[in-house]
Amino acid sequence: MLVMDDAAIAALGVRAIDLAGPVSRALAAHALGEMLVEPKRMQLAASGAYAIGTHGLWQEQDRAFFHNLVGLDREPVKGARSTYRSAQVLFRSSDAMPLLTIHGNMMSSVLPVVMTLIAAQKFAPQSVEAVSFIGAGLQARLHLDALTAMFPLKRIFSHSRSRNSSQALADYAAARGIPTVICDDPQEAVRGGDIVVSSISESFGVEPFLETGWLKPDALLSSVDMLRPWRGARELLVIADDALQARQMIEAGRVPGVFPIDHELGGLLAGEKPSRKGEPAPVVLFHPGCCAGLFGMASALHEIHELSTER
Repeated sequence: MLVMDDAAIAALGVRAIDLAGPVSRALAAHALGEMLVEPKRMQLAASGAYAIGTHGLWQEQDRAFFHNLVGLDREPVKGARSTYRSAQVLFRSSDAMPLLTIHGNMMSSVLPVVMTLIAAQKFAPQSVEAVSFIGAGLQARLHLDALTAMFPLKRIFSHSRSRNSSQALADYAAARGIPTVICDDPQEAVRGGDIVVSSISESFGVEPFLETGWLKPDALLSSVDMLRPWRGARELLVIADDALQARQMIEAGRVPGVFPIDHELGGLLAGEKPSRKGEPAPVVLFHPGCCAGLFGMASALHEIHELSTER
């Protein structure tokens, strides 16, 4: 059985955009009933330690998949540093042969980026020149690299609770030839972006301070922070990477329920038509986490590795 950590995956030279096609096919397979997956289940201890698990079967591809994540949540343990590690196992389902084990943070970190790219391919404005980042940490940097490869960006806008984080992101963008407008006012940042990526860390318990009314009429909002910092009542098209997972999290009170889910991303990729028509409205991608997406990533990494060893 092949075992890969973050360094081994990096050595393959796989970019987020390289995974968008395989993950799109996995999402569509799930929507069509060809892939069976379970929503994530979570156990949370009073100490802040948590364990999350999910699994799935993709019979047409002769694959089975397990995803597990273990971590420590900062919210119940004030002042402690949040941390997590994930592991995935890919099997050949016809004979239960384990094919690949992945461990580290790459899968969980890159999945939101891949989802954003897939949504951008379908819903971003025709001319994307500016991306706004609300939150300027790891997700902002990963998204910047991926979106720069997809669009001819002329500028980015950045708002963070930490001025140092915004400056670090500006320096990172400058090294790629992209100027940054650092915004003390989040409204300025949101209004500036054709695509808006919000990734407020430790967003659980954060009072909403971002208005959907600030979005451009044709903007794409990718809410990696699961819409916790957002409020507003303007017309939106809200898409989840996993609609059942999203609705369960809303019912459990883990994410706000003020934005009803209109569609699952995989359904739209499989041919479902958007329910809202007429005047342009911002498209919102809500990231509750998606077993089908991780399944598609693991299958693609196994295939890429197999092809690389045949050369």
